[in-house]
Amino acid sequence: MAAHQGLVHIVSNPNHGGSSGTDFTLTNGNFAVKTLNVWIAKGSNGWSDRDLVKAIEIVWTENTDITVQGSKTDATQHSFTFHDGETVTSMDLWTGDRVDKISFTTSENRTFTQGGTGGTQYSQQIGIGVLFGFKGSYNSDELVSIGSVFKESSD
Repeated sequence: MAAHQGLVHIVSNPNHGGSSGTDFTLTNGNFAVKTLNVWIAKGSNGWSDRDLVKAIEIVWTENTDITVQGSKTDATQHSFTFHDGETVTSMDLWTGDRVDKISFTTSENRTFTQGGTGGTQYSQQIGIGVLFGFKGSYNSDELVSIGSVFKESSD
């Protein structure tokens, strides 16, 4: 679903995953994501048999950073930093009742795939490939749901 954000049109993909938790929006106006950090570890409670995305942090091109967590405790951090002008050419998110995996490929044929092997694959609409961030929900243990936000076009 496209929406207007100033003169920039965005693609805000639907959230996939569970329906509980605290809502979050991890975007910073029209600034593109510079670095994406995720923390991966075994899930809580009924999800303790699988790796999940426990926390997420974004640093934008103007160097503001915001962390949404679940929990980074006993989790392994994985980072991806975009090169200048590099864009996303495809992105898939895997979710069930929690966020299992984030995966994308860039215009420089670099890939980032982190998380577990569970969940259902959801292909994201990427617009022109400029990643603005993510939205979804989280609890004190991990991310519950997630959807990506991309730049669609400029007027």
